[in-house]
Amino acid sequence: MVKERNILICTVGTSLFESNLKRIDDKMIEDDKKYEKIKFAFEGKRWDELASLLTEINPKDRFCGAEINTIEEYLSKKNMSIERIFFLVSDTEDGENTGKVLKSYFKKRKELKLGEKDIEYRVIKDLQDKEPKKFKIYGLRNLVREIGDIISKYGKENIAIDATGGYKAQIAMAVIIGQALDIPVYYKHERFSEIINFAPLPISLDYDLLSKYSYLFFDLEKNMQIPYEKFSESSIELYQDNEKLKLFLEEVEIDQEKWFSLNAIGQLYITSFNLRYPKPVDLPEVKKEERKEPSLTDDHFPKGFNDYVKKVWLENKYIKTIKSLPYDKQKSINGKEFYVYDKGEEKILVGTYEDKDNFKARFRVFLSKETRENLNWVAVNLTSKYRDN
Repeated sequence: MVKERNILICTVGTSLFESNLKRIDDKMIEDDKKYEKIKFAFEGKRWDELASLLTEINPKDRFCGAEINTIEEYLSKKNMSIERIFFLVSDTEDGENTGKVLKSYFKKRKELKLGEKDIEYRVIKDLQDKEPKKFKIYGLRNLVREIGDIISKYGKENIAIDATGGYKAQIAMAVIIGQALDIPVYYKHERFSEIINFAPLPISLDYDLLSKYSYLFFDLEKNMQIPYEKFSESSIELYQDNEKLKLFLEEVEIDQEKWFSLNAIGQLYITSFNLRYPKPVDLPEVKKEERKEPSLTDDHFPKGFNDYVKKVWLENKYIKTIKSLPYDKQKSINGKEFYVYDKGEEKILVGTYEDKDNFKARFRVFLSKETRENLNWVAVNLTSKYRDN
């Protein structure tokens, strides 16, 4: 039996305000006096009163707006119930006020039995149309992060997405997120007689690139963007030469300065990995008697290298042992990171270290079970754990 999805994430536009409430004219009022009350409540910014008046209109009436129409269709046609709704609104005055109206409206729909804590509207920072550059660099990424946070907290198996409202790019991102994470997405165009759903695709993303360049994704995800001059020479060369990386990263110009940033698809790439693999499926701890302390050569290593390697080994019980590697080609080492390296037909896990004098070294990490999925997960997880420590 398919589990019912009773938590709805809803992208929100401002069509209720722009296309309907702001267009109430004398003819509408002459035909039906309720529109006069609605107009006065809207112009007076009495959002709770406006929500009450909207509950008197058939929720399938287009005047109620795309969000109310679609949710009503979702409830009636799909025989679904909703226990919680998250409205994701734009970073505009109309966006936030639309969120207030929708929250109040659905709270007043007594038959839905939704209380104050069951309905939230969240303003997505920089999701606005006055500054397109901010929309692209920050807004869409913040949308992905917000949806990811909700999914992480409530579980993707409990969630459906209503991607009817909002900017076209916002709707597209919501659809892609659903496709990437096996979450059904519902949509209704104003000319459609009913909602349609985008079923999850029977494919999965390839996360090898994430584990290969984990430090790069980690730094950009954490900092939103990094100035060009703070990007290492090897990272710049890597970006310029790697066409696959360009799918997820981009160069942007801010105040006449060049920066590197994740794009919205890059944010989705990281978010989907973290949601799909919050922990490894099968990575057992190594028995105490089978663990071997790190084996390092007598080379002159960076300051603190030995202690760092020992720390990594001690703190992660799924590591069998660690061995030092030749530390030529230091230019390509970028601080503390872990990555999966293709050594012929074999995939190995490599860690790196850099001291305060920019002296660098590498080491190989041996896991209890070295599947492709485990290697990828450990590379990303350990980079996140030790990169800034």
